Amino acid sequence: MYDVGDVLPVDAIQPGTNLMIGGPPMSGKAELGRTLVEDGLAAGDGAVVISTRDDATRLLDDSPAIADGVANGHAGVIDCVTRERGEAARDRGWIRYVSSPGDVTEIGIRTAGFFTALAENDRDTIRGGLLSIPTMLMYTDPRRLFRFLHVFTGKVQSGGHLGIALTELGDRETFERFAPLFDGMIQTRLTDDYERQLRVVGVDPSPTDWVPY
Repeated sequence: MYDVGDVLPVDAIQPGTNLMIGGPPMSGKAELGRTLVEDGLAAGDGAVVISTRDDATRLLDDSPAIADGVANGHAGVIDCVTRERGEAARDRGWIRYVSSPGDVTEIGIRTAGFFTALAENDRDTIRGGLLSIPTMLMYTDPRRLFRFLHVFTGKVQSGGHLGIALTELGDRETFERFAPLFDGMIQTRLTDDYERQLRVVGVDPSPTDWVPY
């Protein structure tokens, strides 16, 4: 089981579960996903971060927990941003670079490699993903992305991992296309007072109440 009680209004998530984090812009989806990964690292889980919006340098600067995980061989980062900007970058340590967020073939290869390497480092429970579906759709077509996510979520399920992906809920067509690949959703929202709230849908028989975070 994946202990998430410090972050979500549920105590634990079953191994092999894939979750979407969905909500409007500025509602803290990326920060929430990163917190789930950071808490996992603190609990002894491994992590695979597919960074489609921030380059590896910024990601590690913003997250000392993930930076420590990379340094210790407990976390792998796939940087989809640096080379897309035209900057030269070579793989180093537990950081891998791909040409863009749309290079789903190479992202898939790198992800599978990290799952294997983390298992060899005695990290059998892994929290993986943090990819942004809307960002990836700017670089590849929906059919290719669906095939990639179908494989990714399948690896999460068969490996007993915890998969996390980010999306916007305003685009109903995109949501309806990709939602069947996921077991549940963490919904986020902003109240009229700009308070961030979340609830979990699909993990328990009934949705949780909305809670601040």
